[in-house]
Amino acid sequence: MTTTTTIELGPVRTYPGEPEVGPSLPTTAAPSIRSEYSGRSGSRERRASVFEAGGEPAPMSGELVTPALPPADKGMDAWRFLVAATVIETTVWGLPYTVGVLHVYWSTKLFPNDESTLTNAATLQTGLLYISAAVFGPLFTAFPRQQRYFQIIGLVTAVAALFGSAFVTKAYHLLITMGIFYPFAGALYLPCATLIYEWFVSRRGLATGIMFAGTGVGGTIWPLILQALLTRFGYKAAMISLAIGWGVLNAVCLVFIKRRVPIPKRSAQAKGHHAHGKIDWSVVKTPAFWIGFFVLLLTSMGNFNPTLWIPTFAETVGVTQPNGTVLVAIMNAASVPGNALTGWVSDRSPARITITGSCVLAAISVLALWGLGTSPALLVLFSIVWGLTALSFVSLWSKMIRGICKDDPRMSVLLFSMFASLRGVGNLTSGPISTGLFKTGAFRGAAGGYGHTNFGAVLIYTAGTIFAGGVVGAFFPK
Repeated sequence: MTTTTTIELGPVRTYPGEPEVGPSLPTTAAPSIRSEYSGRSGSRERRASVFEAGGEPAPMSGELVTPALPPADKGMDAWRFLVAATVIETTVWGLPYTVGVLHVYWSTKLFPNDESTLTNAATLQTGLLYISAAVFGPLFTAFPRQQRYFQIIGLVTAVAALFGSAFVTKAYHLLITMGIFYPFAGALYLPCATLIYEWFVSRRGLATGIMFAGTGVGGTIWPLILQALLTRFGYKAAMISLAIGWGVLNAVCLVFIKRRVPIPKRSAQAKGHHAHGKIDWSVVKTPAFWIGFFVLLLTSMGNFNPTLWIPTFAETVGVTQPNGTVLVAIMNAASVPGNALTGWVSDRSPARITITGSCVLAAISVLALWGLGTSPALLVLFSIVWGLTALSFVSLWSKMIRGICKDDPRMSVLLFSMFASLRGVGNLTSGPISTGLFKTGAFRGAAGGYGHTNFGAVLIYTAGTIFAGGVVGAFFPK
């Protein structure tokens, strides 16, 4: 049995097993596209036919007409979503990038004799926030109608973690509150990073670049805010104030995080089908999937080393103006325009060019600027280039995801979750791997930072992994 549905051409997503959702039929002559669905047991097959021009198509049996969707790439709804998502990005990710300020206070004022536990708390916060996507991605895919409830749970849990951290009496309490419970904020954040694919199509790279720039904004302004609160009010009042402000701001933004394409209600025609259809796992057999996988894995292995070790490096070579903390702030600040620029370029260039170009520039900056950077000027220049390239690489994710799954809404969520998890693996392994490389002393006597410090092997490892990611990315399909 065949049911024919006529809809206006537009960026409409379909959920297998669900009725078609799309704009209403035109009332004047306009192009339309006809799709046919063959209702064989448990499966639906979509066939795009030719464009038609002329008057309104005649009503057909089984025809579904729904209100027009908000426009993509423009309109107040799209821009409200983008602003709200950017603010959530700034708060959720900006705080982990500020944990260094808290770590100093914890280790000097609260628990000076438990450095290892405090370091683990700081590391877990960022690492588990990335890896949480591996849990929340499949959860949102399986239960999309419960998305708002999961987001509220993530918001409340993270706020409770911030409140709880104000009343800690043991170092391991911070491991529990900030290290384990704060990463539940990933449930609040994840829909921002995936629903943006519905709101922006032709400007998707620019939109995701603007949103991801929120991390750089947060990494720049949160240290100033937190340091001012700690200095003026003390630790307990600072953390309580932070929890209240963080919670209220994100609760307001959550109102505007909604779908552009609503999930249709089950109709009589859809009975017998799973509410969300089957996930198309065939993408894991494509070259694009595995190229994207290894690009993310390789680039993530070296991505965190500069922000982790540049303060120590600056101190080792005697660079104090600016000091290492300021150099990290420069990296974060440079990633703000870097994300927007990278996203804008990705809208206009093939993925393989943007991936390779970003990785090669980042690798060169490590070898030439950081490696030879025994002067303030070179380290500042390195921080700027690194922020513009490696720290902005996340803005290329949407281009890669689209190249892999062609805008399948469920697979887009799962791919973003996989990418974020790979980033988390890189975050958690950066410390142990680089610590082991410090012991090699393979480049003693070499020029610049290679031989005057024990950073030689770390520099080569960082540049090598980033460059290897760029080489693999050169084979990404057009």
